[in-house]
Amino acid sequence: MANVAVINYGPLNDYAAMLPELADRLHVFSHHELADTGRFARYEYVPDCEFVPYAELRIRQLAKEERFSHLITDNEYDLERAARIRADLDIPGQSPVSALSFRDKVVMKQVAERAVATPRFARLATITDLTDFIDDNGYPVVVKPVKQGGSRDIVVLRDEEELVAFSRRHWRDDLMAEEYVEGDIYHVDAVLADGYRFVASSRYLRNCLGVLSGQNNGSLQLHPQDKLAKRLEEFLDSVLDVFDTPATGAYHLEVFHTLDDELLLCEIASRVGGSRIPALTRATYGLDLLTTWLRLSCGLPVDPAPSTPPNTLHGSVAIVPPGRPVGAPPQPPFAWVRHYQVNDKLPPGATAQNSTSHLCFAIVEGADTLQVEQRLFEVEDWLLANLREAPQREGRRP
Repeated sequence: MANVAVINYGPLNDYAAMLPELADRLHVFSHHELADTGRFARYEYVPDCEFVPYAELRIRQLAKEERFSHLITDNEYDLERAARIRADLDIPGQSPVSALSFRDKVVMKQVAERAVATPRFARLATITDLTDFIDDNGYPVVVKPVKQGGSRDIVVLRDEEELVAFSRRHWRDDLMAEEYVEGDIYHVDAVLADGYRFVASSRYLRNCLGVLSGQNNGSLQLHPQDKLAKRLEEFLDSVLDVFDTPATGAYHLEVFHTLDDELLLCEIASRVGGSRIPALTRATYGLDLLTTWLRLSCGLPVDPAPSTPPNTLHGSVAIVPPGRPVGAPPQPPFAWVRHYQVNDKLPPGATAQNSTSHLCFAIVEGADTLQVEQRLFEVEDWLLANLREAPQREGRRP
């Protein structure tokens, strides 16, 4: 079997465990230093790998000596680079056209609106484009980079005063405007391939943008037989029908459910969902999204997709950094908390930088979505009540 190139992002990814049949054929270029790399054909830790072209250059050079059968990546921001290499080296997998349609949110919505409803949107070249959009659609309006993720660098403008304040920022050439949508936000996580189908739907606990104003975030799973879960799965299929998709794909779809019961596309990514989504999926379905996607992408066998409805559901809540030095609470005293984790790498006094920023998080179990939600609010209240305030430092004496 030919070599497999890997551009890695996840600091805990264990490729030897996920792809044991290929371990000695893996050429891994990693954003983070990985453990257990001795079995790889090649391993290089590449600082700032996401921003430097070294991995792409080396893969192209190595391909002159022995071809690569597959090129895989777990990173949203490497999808276009990986697709470009595949096209040039005749490696099967996602094409550049496909990668762009899932990365550029304007292109994404232009493609998706052929099949489903989307919020009104426009690419912004100048501030006049923004004011024209506001004149046509009114406030509030969302302004965001077209290729960012995790709610990074998103601004919601609610009136003229906030527009004027926004105009004092350095202008970027990668912005779009979008209609602000009231309602809940759901996410659909899927791995799809010939002969394989896994789809699971969940609801975000709160609007993802709320993290940037100090709201805690999380999500809770829907039962697969829930009527809305079935609508969301059909929505996913409708979206993918108009996209150029690879033979094997992982998808993270976000959908607005409006106050008048309409579904609108928020975004869709062609990769595994981030944050606690993989952990929740393992807890409920016994399925590892990343391992399944990568194995199928490399033509390796996987267990059949779960077909039996789960007995329990799970959800997570993350406490955002409060912007002052605090210690995370101890393990919550509830039997239904299935996992609790503290972010030991968070600097004192940190504030939320994106939707994944957290001081700590808990995963809870429940019989249904309603019970999971009730327990998420209960453990959230307990965690907030048990934050440990850091002692104030005494000033220096003269």
